[in-house]
Amino acid sequence: MVPKLANLRLPVWLHAALVGLLFLASVFTLAYGAWTVRPTREIERSTQERLRQASSRMAAAATTLVDRSKPKKTKDLELQGRTLSEIAERVLRDFDGVEGGFYLNGKGDRFSGYAFPTGRPRPPRRQKRDEPPPLEEPYIRIQARQSLSLPAGEESISIHDIGPSRVMILTEPIGGRRPAPAATWLMYRLVDPRSLDRQVQRYRASSGLALGGLFLAMLLMAGLARNLKRQQREQARLRDELRRSERLASLGTLLAGVAHEVRNPLAAIRSTVQLWQRLPDRSRTPESLEAVIGAVDRLNDTVSQLLYFSRADGTQREPVDVNLLLRETLELFAAQANSQQVALKADLSDDVGTIPASPAALRQVFANLTRNALQAMPDGGQLQVSARRGETGACVAIDFADNGPGIPPEVRSHLFEPFFTTRPDGTGLGLALCREIIVQHEGTIEYIDSQAGARFRIELPR
Repeated sequence: MVPKLANLRLPVWLHAALVGLLFLASVFTLAYGAWTVRPTREIERSTQERLRQASSRMAAAATTLVDRSKPKKTKDLELQGRTLSEIAERVLRDFDGVEGGFYLNGKGDRFSGYAFPTGRPRPPRRQKRDEPPPLEEPYIRIQARQSLSLPAGEESISIHDIGPSRVMILTEPIGGRRPAPAATWLMYRLVDPRSLDRQVQRYRASSGLALGGLFLAMLLMAGLARNLKRQQREQARLRDELRRSERLASLGTLLAGVAHEVRNPLAAIRSTVQLWQRLPDRSRTPESLEAVIGAVDRLNDTVSQLLYFSRADGTQREPVDVNLLLRETLELFAAQANSQQVALKADLSDDVGTIPASPAALRQVFANLTRNALQAMPDGGQLQVSARRGETGACVAIDFADNGPGIPPEVRSHLFEPFFTTRPDGTGLGLALCREIIVQHEGTIEYIDSQAGARFRIELPR
């Protein structure tokens, strides 16, 4: 059963709810078990108050009878005893576990009216009905005698360890004469072996239930952790499949564009070679050779960029210093920027640090964005590259902002589509490749609206 509970497959929310319910139930059971074991001082204080209330009611009910009656015959004594017993029985019904009666002063020096209506059955017949339990009787008698001289309304309280029990005894004088004609006596067992056994059994049961609940909660927690890991693996698998599906879709789009991109250079090469065949001497000019080489270079550039799409998943990740990579990229294009009178500015924060990435792939992205900016500013301008931590600190934000002519609104929605370009000599793969690389690095790239020029923002996880 234990392995079945650990491997129980339930919805995560239901699994978590079961764990929470079991944990709360276990804590509640432990708290209840601890609460039922009351501290000794608290029991003593509450017992004193209960005994005082019972004694006051018994004394008020028996004062008139004790003051006026002076029984001399056995019959009168029996009648008095029955009356006092009825008083004690009636009063002590409201005080669970309290036993008591009356001590009568005088020639008899005797007990009368013993009652224990909410406790154990009455004593056997050989024990006198009016006397307290035999083990406690000497203590009660001595205390009752001493209390006969106390002022009215003042009680005497004592605690004794008698046998296996710990008892509290309260006595109070009755009547206005001193010494008083009688006194009430009440007794409560603070530690009763039977009640103590019940408390121990109850505490053991509650502790066992609580430990069992906690054990089951731990098993369900292990199953919940296993379910979460399984779901994480499933989500990772689905993400990989989704990426592969997106890549296949992208490759499908690319193949449609490749047919057009490759056909034009091939057509130019074919026509040139055919011209060489017909006019071998006069057609092989330097211009025709450069045209063939340019067409071959264009094919090579297109194929090279297409290879990034097929190799993106296999790219090795390593710690990459973003600031260093950006500086190297700007230095690579410094000569071209100077020839075009374009100022390259870098605003790189020192707390950017490193990120897990492919340096070759990121260098390709930075180079494409820098090249696009320089092509947009042939007559001079400014390109500012900035890098800083994101607002939450969990990513690195990189901006490429130029003050060129900008990008028309109708073109912006097609920026990252493969083979979409506004330049006659462009392939339309630069920004599409940038987006593919950044997505493979679990980042984002987007065009930011600006008042002048174009701004691209890249966010990569740290």
